[in-house]
Amino acid sequence: MITLVAQFTMKPGKVALALRRVDAVRAQADQEQPGTLLYLVHRVLDAKGRPTRTLLFYESYRDAAALQAHLDSASWKALEAGWSQCFEGTRAKGVKVTKLDRIGGFVHLQAP
Repeated sequence: MITLVAQFTMKPGKVALALRRVDAVRAQADQEQPGTLLYLVHRVLDAKGRPTRTLLFYESYRDAAALQAHLDSASWKALEAGWSQCFEGTRAKGVKVTKLDRIGGFVHLQAP
């Protein structure tokens, strides 16, 4: 299993467009990528609890082939092609990706 956290920042005035494009990636991953096991998108909050322009993704893939299928998807390619319209930095320099090694934990699918 491959698990990672990715973080990038939306441009001022482009938040709605960026969120639509990110949602298209999420929808395609959910509907067409069975190897994408977990794909959660969060908006970082500031100290007062207000949403910032920074997005944080928590993703898990069955294996390297599943991650590659995600990166090769039409929706991800469209997001990359329009990167400069929506996001700060370049695709190579504007994204912080951290791969994780799970050592424990759990997920409740419904609140207890």
